Amino acid sequence: MRRLICFVGAVVAVVIAFPKTWNDLTAARTHLDHASAQIAPAVHEQLDLELISSWAARVGPHDRWWIVVPNDRPEGLTTRAEVYRAYATYAFLPATPASSLADATVVLRPKALP
Repeated sequence: MRRLICFVGAVVAVVIAFPKTWNDLTAARTHLDHASAQIAPAVHEQLDLELISSWAARVGPHDRWWIVVPNDRPEGLTTRAEVYRAYATYAFLPATPASSLADATVVLRPKALP
């Protein structure tokens, strides 16, 4: 009986939510060229694209990078530095983040994060 109630609840949730969710997903779709799609997350997070580009120019494909940043203010559940590190993880591929400062082959030291 419990499974039947769960199943019926799931079906009702799908029937109610599907039209709104589908409309939201299709309306949110924008057609970006390849270059715009690559930087869309940075634009959304209001990251400094010039700073990231300068970092990317210093990081080679086989490097292990580390970003040293001054303490910054919390932003929700994270900090601005962590947002930059998360974006850099994908922007610098195939290079990988180092496990520590001592393990890094490239150390990036911005004076401050915008």
